[in-house]
Amino acid sequence: MSINQHQFEQLTEMGISLWQHRSNDSQNKSVPTHSNSYLDIDLKNLAKQQLFNDILLATGLSIGEINQQGDHLDLGLFNWYFTDKSSPVEIQWLEQQLLTPAIAEISKSPALKKQLWQLLSRQAQ
Repeated sequence: MSINQHQFEQLTEMGISLWQHRSNDSQNKSVPTHSNSYLDIDLKNLAKQQLFNDILLATGLSIGEINQQGDHLDLGLFNWYFTDKSSPVEIQWLEQQLLTPAIAEISKSPALKKQLWQLLSRQAQ
């Protein structure tokens, strides 16, 4: 079951802690610490892209629930980082952080779209 940021904050205020299932394949990986490997984000431009809006719809979020934090988007229960082209073109989920190529790159690649949808659907369970 997924919840949005507002619901998460309400439950936290009531003293209800939330548990999330983590898959074993992410336990041995570490999140890259080089902030220069992340793209700067323009939320207004992202909001104009159909794939981004489809992803928000699938995750049950609205554009108003997203906070732009310079090099990533804060979606409440996870942060979304966009990696530059010098990074490996792959989508990763590491410690509540989603690492993907730019939306434009994902929209060009059926394989990346499939990988993103599968990863998001696993995290929603």
